[in-house]
Amino acid sequence: MRALYWILAGALAALAGLFALNNRGDLTVDLWPVGPELQMPVFVALVGALYLGFALGAVVAWFASARGRKRLRAAERKAAELDADLQALKAKHAAQMPAPASPSAPVVVPPPPG
Repeated sequence: MRALYWILAGALAALAGLFALNNRGDLTVDLWPVGPELQMPVFVALVGALYLGFALGAVVAWFASARGRKRLRAAERKAAELDADLQALKAKHAAQMPAPASPSAPVVVPPPPG
């Protein structure tokens, strides 16, 4: 499985390299409301757009999972509280139980009535 991953990753890296070599022509990117025109190779603009999209998607996913992370933290706190309560009840129960008879002591069975 690992070998297949590395084969596919290598093939994709080779394709990305070929794409970059074949698309070295300049491209003018106009950022009109916020900045000047930028001259850059085509592959830089495309790869930059991919990275920007990935970063924005990661931010959106992080915010979308905030509720789940909050619920997880609450459940972990509740589990810790319940575990502490269980340990306290076990200790209390152990303190209330009479000591077990020693294994060498004879067992005395009372005679049946009548």
